[in-house]
Order: sequence, then C-alpha cells, then structure tokens
Amino acid sequence: MDEFVALDTNQFVFALRRDPRFLNCTTLLFQHVDRLCVYVPLQVLKELHRNLTQDEIHLVFSALDVARECRIDYAPGEPARVKHWEQMGAKKGDAVIVAQLEASGVRFLISENRHFLLEVEGLPFEVLTSEQLLGLLNEP
Repeated sequence: MDEFVALDTNQFVFALRRDPRFLNCTTLLFQHVDRLCVYVPLQVLKELHRNLTQDEIHLVFSALDVARECRIDYAPGEPARVKHWEQMGAKKGDAVIVAQLEASGVRFLISENRHFLLEVEGLPFEVLTSEQLLGLLNEP
C-alpha cells in the first residue's frame, strides 16, 4: 500500500500480547508491515510508552523498522482541532489522534476500537480493522 496508514495503540498492544481475539493484529504487524507505509502520531507514541514494557517498545520499533516506510510525528494536535473533535463526540485522547491524523492527511486509521468513531461524524479518514486492511493488501 502506497498511502500512509496509522495504527492505533490497540493494534500494537493486541499484536505484541498475541491476543487470541485479535490475531489479525499480530499477522499485520509481524507478517505484513513490510508492505505498509506507517504513520505514528505523537498521541499513539505516548500511549505506547504508557501501556507497554520497555521490551515491548523495543519490539514495536523492530517491527516498524521493516515497514516500507515509517514516519513518527512528534507534533501535538492543534488545540482548536482537538477541541472541535471533542465537541463532535470524541474522547480526549481520541480527539487528539483525530486532530493529528487530520493535520497529517493520513487516509486510514487501523483500529479495533470503533466506539468513539461510531459517535463521531465527518472524520477526515477511514477506519479499518486489521482484518479489513489485510483483505485490501491481498486484493490483486
């Protein structure tokens, strides 16, 4: 895939911990990341450091090292856009991610958590599960 995709925090956590309910996350991160251009927004990076051990963080960066391309964005979300997305129904951390993805122009967020997205209209990107992205990668 030539376009950048953002992986939500849960993608990394489920993949690293090999959650049996989300095996597609493991498959995506460890078998197909070499086919992706991955964008990591600051909020996801912060959440990874809060939720993962140092060994798991090392595994994240080892996996991203084989990505087709990886861009880590250290720019925070613009406060006015974060506020806008909160007013649209997104929770604080989710609003920050939406604002960061909006600013970056990334078209796809890969996430297993659809709770905030079901309540937020007009998102500037499409949300796909890891299963859906794997399906796109396997299309001719």
